[in-house]
Amino acid sequence: MTAVERSIGRADLQIHTEESDGMDDALTILDAAQRRGVDIIAVTDHDQTRGGQLARETAARANHPVEVIVGSEVTSRHGHILALWIEEPIPLFRSAAATVEAIWKQGGVAIISHPCAVMPIALSIGDIDRLVRDLIPERAGDQPPILAVETANPIPSARWRRNGVIAANQGWGLPTTGGSDAHFHEQVGSAVTTFDGQGQDALRAALQAGTTVGELHHYPRLRNIGAGRLLRQQWRGISATPRAILRRRFGSG
Repeated sequence: MTAVERSIGRADLQIHTEESDGMDDALTILDAAQRRGVDIIAVTDHDQTRGGQLARETAARANHPVEVIVGSEVTSRHGHILALWIEEPIPLFRSAAATVEAIWKQGGVAIISHPCAVMPIALSIGDIDRLVRDLIPERAGDQPPILAVETANPIPSARWRRNGVIAANQGWGLPTTGGSDAHFHEQVGSAVTTFDGQGQDALRAALQAGTTVGELHHYPRLRNIGAGRLLRQQWRGISATPRAILRRRFGSG
């Protein structure tokens, strides 16, 4: 690896664990990230922060070289929005603008997840147009809160619409990110965010400056996952948000 390659960070900014609708535990995910040259992962389990916090604790106990960002994939009325660098769950089923503002209130970064995908639910081009317009006052100034868009997500319905999102972002001017949307360890690193430097501070600075790049890589085939595992994951996906709601109601994060 050259000195130039070492100066480029690689982050997978959308990963799900067994605490939500993923199929693998945190250590399995961390080890997969390390094997694939990923420096930072964001654990973004649905509508909760428990998965990310457990992953961060696991990495600390293992003295793991891969860093963990605590995050969540939040269900807004208009579609999924990633919240990074948060500690408390974000309220569900609010408008996209209210969801982003709640993320910013915690000092977090908001990322529009798999835009224009048919499934799972996602913001459309028109939704993002309105969101960007509605948030113009908050995004003014020298160090505005960060709103980004995921332009590299390997799930088929997002990948097929990627070029249209990239073209529309010429008007929005949002920082771009990549995340594997992994629910199996085999998928980790299939999309990443690259940035100058190393570590979470450098990543956040690159997002602020709008210099991040979303990259797509090899996405495992069904035979690499197995039909049985995929079917079990689909059931977990259906129940992920209801389980998160019940956890909040009964105080278990």
